[in-house]
Amino acid sequence: MYKKIITCLLPILLFAMFGCAGKYGENNRFIISAPGIFQDTHTGRMWQLKKTVRFKSFEEANAFAEKLTLGGYNDWRLPTIYELYDLNFLFDLHKNGDIFLDREGNYWSGEKDGVGMIGAWAISDQCEPERRYETGKTGYVRAVRP
Repeated sequence: MYKKIITCLLPILLFAMFGCAGKYGENNRFIISAPGIFQDTHTGRMWQLKKTVRFKSFEEANAFAEKLTLGGYNDWRLPTIYELYDLNFLFDLHKNGDIFLDREGNYWSGEKDGVGMIGAWAISDQCEPERRYETGKTGYVRAVRP
């Protein structure tokens, strides 16, 4: 009897303590590594902190990322759709110090075949990020390296 009660109450207690995303881990997953750049401490991947102005086409967005010099690095690129998903999912899931990341809106991604996709993040009823891609929209760039 008590085991069933504990099993039912444990998720509620965890939700109350940590909120929707949980914020796991003792250390921050993402840290500021240079002005305008934050870094994933597990993968080493660096991200542009501020989103850009909106770009109307994949070609414009890709050209911006390829010409970007930030923090002394010039090897920036558009992230893949999987990297964008991971960034948003992991940012919600882990502690991130005092990093504020404006994630609302549409973002361009680059793919191996050169086709860019754009989408918007939404939070579902289960508190999980959901990626939906829309065509014919403008979008921001959040460049990544390497």
